[in-house]
Amino acid sequence: MTVQLRWRLRQVMASREVWTGKELRDLLQRRANFTLSGPSVYALINNEPVQVKTETLQALCITLQCTPNELYGVAAPQDLSLANEPEAADQSDKS
Repeated sequence: MTVQLRWRLRQVMASREVWTGKELRDLLQRRANFTLSGPSVYALINNEPVQVKTETLQALCITLQCTPNELYGVAAPQDLSLANEPEAADQSDKS
């Protein structure tokens, strides 16, 4: 089974009526005492992050009064056939 995570920062911001990176940056500083550079905020808003530091995730949640579950949407899991996995193929060859 595979699970696809989707970064939803822009949607969460909009639902809190935070419309720009500058607004988010100012709110992060004021509400969470957390500083991010302009380019870092831009990247978080406009790109799917490869990784997010725990302290950044926590600051976003404090600032936007949300949970990590809201920031990461989960696409419906897809079942994968075990027959397509190498170990399953190896097991059937040994029988």
